Amino acid sequence: MTKRRYSEQSFPSYVFIPGQNPHPKKEGGHMEGKSEPIAAPLDLEHPETSPEFCYGIDLFNHRYYWESHVYFEALWNAHRRHGVVADFLKALIKLSAAGVKNNLLQPDSVQGHYHRAIDLLEDIKLKEGADFLGFNLNQLLGEIRNILNTHSGEIFLHPSWD
Repeated sequence: MTKRRYSEQSFPSYVFIPGQNPHPKKEGGHMEGKSEPIAAPLDLEHPETSPEFCYGIDLFNHRYYWESHVYFEALWNAHRRHGVVADFLKALIKLSAAGVKNNLLQPDSVQGHYHRAIDLLEDIKLKEGADFLGFNLNQLLGEIRNILNTHSGEIFLHPSWD
């Protein structure tokens, strides 16, 4: 299955998995010598115009979990780590962290990150409704809960920007 791309930026040369390949920021890493991404706050009416958001989604959907976390964190910082948008970005950071922990075969950590993401997304749904920044929160929550219940599967981020 071909996954839809939301950006044209190329992927890193490898997926970072701690202990298995070079840390991206260290010698030999795919981000060596590069600055951390800096993002502007999301345009809430058109989040698809954020290159960092789109690239973070692409990275996540193609299993570059550590790398997606870096871009989601840049956006989280742009929103000053406070408010409903920051909470949504924090939920995406938690989903990225769950992916990293899954690659490390640490199921307890995976579950902890998934549960924290659920808490954040449920709170956003109560405040903002089931559609937020182009995402169907019911669908996303369902995917997370399905993985928790079946201990299998993966999450894909599918905004409705098309």
